[in-house]
Amino acid sequence: MKQILYPIVLMSLIFLAAPYIIVKILQPEALSVTDESLTLVRRAQEQTLPDLVYNNLEIIDLDDFERYLIGVVAAEMPALFHIEALKAQAVASRTYAIYTMQTLNMEVFDPARMSEIWQAYISEDEMRRRWGGDFDRHFATIFYAVSSTAGEILVYDGAAIVAVFHAFSGGRTEASENVWSEPRPYLRSVPSDFYSHRADFEQTLEFSGNEFIGLLRAEFSDITFDEGDIGSQITINTRTEAGYVTQATIGNKVIDGAALRRILGLRSTNFTVSRELDKIVFRVKGYGHGAGMSQVGANELALRGHSYGEILKHYYSGVELWVLP
Repeated sequence: MKQILYPIVLMSLIFLAAPYIIVKILQPEALSVTDESLTLVRRAQEQTLPDLVYNNLEIIDLDDFERYLIGVVAAEMPALFHIEALKAQAVASRTYAIYTMQTLNMEVFDPARMSEIWQAYISEDEMRRRWGGDFDRHFATIFYAVSSTAGEILVYDGAAIVAVFHAFSGGRTEASENVWSEPRPYLRSVPSDFYSHRADFEQTLEFSGNEFIGLLRAEFSDITFDEGDIGSQITINTRTEAGYVTQATIGNKVIDGAALRRILGLRSTNFTVSRELDKIVFRVKGYGHGAGMSQVGANELALRGHSYGEILKHYYSGVELWVLP
């Protein structure tokens, strides 16, 4: 299991990116960007794991729910991430599933209803297609992340939490009420600024005046602009403590940040706007809604020596780790 990864792994990371989940209130937001640096790949190679081989795994001993979680973690986080980050993802995904099952009055896990849990999931066949010759190694890693945390969930005041997550924030995570209008004591804004060195930390999108107006008018048929510079008719009205835009005025319209993100295809609502030559330029920090665990942040903390428990307690305030009976 200590084989050195070949450079082609860097290309395969693209295919390990988790797919988007259908937009739904309080759903997790899967990691979509996995363009990791050579340093990250090298560090991943140096992980010490049990000498697991897929064909020798006692997967038959896992119940349907834990087997389901293998497919969730495989879909939600790149298998090359640090094992402690993968464990954190396993616990977060298990907790989110338990919370959702409770709201659905689903007393036991039903594989036929797993789509109702609203988490990304891939089958073993899909894993084989994505990972090719690396399937055994990647499956064994994710199996270990799930099985070594079997039954563990996050609770606050004795109840499973809504363990949402996102790709990575713009420096701080977001408080839940700024995303879904409902405050939750464990979804507070916390520092997450230890990956700003990433090349993909900031997204830059440029629009011509006509492109920008066209996108806005496709959504708001009654939007109007004065003659002259379009850029001067864009004003950021309010931001959250974490830097996410909650409201902007564009032309004659007041638009919330989440709607603007969707209309323009921004990676998050943590953005600035400027006029540069003949372009309207949006610079966007982070990727996702920003609430809960940052997946890239979890990986960076793991690389710095933090355990999955420490990672989870950083991103989910005041929680405890419980083991299901």
